[in-house]
Amino acid sequence: MTFTDDLALILDLLILVAVAVFYTGFLVWLSMRRHDRARALTQLQGGALLLGGLGVILGLFALWGEFTWPLSLIIGGNNVLAAYDILFFDSLTMIAFILIAFGLAVRYHFPTHFVGVLAAISGAGILYYGYRAYTLSLTLEPLETFLMFIAFGALGILSYPATLYLDWFVVGPEYKNVDPVPSDPTPRYPWMWTALLGLFMLVVVLAGVAVLLYGFNTAWAHLGSPP
Repeated sequence: MTFTDDLALILDLLILVAVAVFYTGFLVWLSMRRHDRARALTQLQGGALLLGGLGVILGLFALWGEFTWPLSLIIGGNNVLAAYDILFFDSLTMIAFILIAFGLAVRYHFPTHFVGVLAAISGAGILYYGYRAYTLSLTLEPLETFLMFIAFGALGILSYPATLYLDWFVVGPEYKNVDPVPSDPTPRYPWMWTALLGLFMLVVVLAGVAVLLYGFNTAWAHLGSPP
């Protein structure tokens, strides 16, 4: 099997995911601060469309990788790169599914907290994948790889409270019954939600930075020695 190197493009797409999440989250938060729920909904729908589209593209790479295992280098009858297929494409498949599901949920006014639950579980799985890769010293830059997996794993976990906020206070007042349980249209404990959403946005930034560092230290070097 021929070794195929799409790592740089995949990292580019992950950077776009981080940018889209941050930009969407900021505009929704800003609109809610101004008590403009209608505008917040519109910004959310625009961002969800972009995230769903990015999820489709990432999903194509992920499924192709899962079925073909393109990272292949046979030495002594063994594929010494097989662990990398598992590490990258398993995680990428989970991320792609979450992005597509979120885009569809927002588009068709379904509850997003279901996506949030799966994102949290997937995030925990991605954390474990990253930890295991670090202990096995996979990749030429194991620390940068670990940091990237930690950032996206934490982002997945923190997506759950973010989707609860959307269903309770952004989408819920406009589209009834998307919230998991009935709630007031405005937060009873605004400081708590400010802290949770602030932490979520911080992790989004860190995820983007982690991908950039990984790209600069690892992926871009592939341009100098393509397969």
